[in-house]
Amino acid sequence: MVNTYCGCCHHLAGRPNAAANFYREHFVPDGWTLNYFELSECSGVSLTGYCKDCSGELEEIVPIPKGLTGDGLFQAVYDTMQTAHPYDVKSDALGYYGSCKDRSEFYKRRDQRSQFRRSREFLDLFHDWDREAARLWLEKNFPPEKPTEVFRDTGGSLFSTVIRIAKANGDFARAEAILDYYLPCEHEEGRKEGEKLTAYEFDFVPILNYGSEGIYIDCYLKGRFDESGRSSLHVGTLKTLRRDLEAGKIMGELCGILHYYEDQYVNQDLRRYTPNKELEAEYQRRLERAQKPADDE
Repeated sequence: MVNTYCGCCHHLAGRPNAAANFYREHFVPDGWTLNYFELSECSGVSLTGYCKDCSGELEEIVPIPKGLTGDGLFQAVYDTMQTAHPYDVKSDALGYYGSCKDRSEFYKRRDQRSQFRRSREFLDLFHDWDREAARLWLEKNFPPEKPTEVFRDTGGSLFSTVIRIAKANGDFARAEAILDYYLPCEHEEGRKEGEKLTAYEFDFVPILNYGSEGIYIDCYLKGRFDESGRSSLHVGTLKTLRRDLEAGKIMGELCGILHYYEDQYVNQDLRRYTPNKELEAEYQRRLERAQKPADDE
């Protein structure tokens, strides 16, 4: 389903057949995205790309069945990413072919990607709130094959997971009753999600502040959390409109709760935050140890 019109085809808006014919001749894909607010409302996967003539943005939405949730939804999104090929035909003898060679090459490259790269691209489709659930689905269905292959958290997904764990343990209800909102950093205006956490030398720091409209808890990672050289990363905010003493006590207690569950969660699997160089070095040592008996013979 055509969803975006470039400068060459804006006059075709509202004319589905004509727009589809234009896409067939001009659409060059370059990636996949999911556009949703609530994951349960997701009804299609977007194939993004550009016009081969003017380089303007184009987007084709590939529908998925409505009403899917949980594993069924993840499976439908994954299958669409790996198998859909709008405007091209695929045959056993010729592979992909159609009116645009560059598009056929995109589908061909997609099929040649490693399983781990497929999994990472799938995981990166999801908002921070849903990244943990998507990761668990991947680990069950397509577990990494090498010790160097790790599905990373982002700062926002770590924040979201900590809240989920606090809820599951019954320690979030008191604060939730007075909260106006709680959001991971991906929702900040002008900010893109996706800072992968590739180092574990950080502290989770919730900071409580009184503002003109209530009490805020801004959550940060302080220390070394990736290879960028940054030492501070804002990962999420919780806010209540109340400013009274009792609300302050509740929000202060919440800081401790979040800190506790973050520490538990991160330390149960430090590999997810281990730098790539360390993972590679450890993998190389394993290979060398495995080869040593044969060399000694």
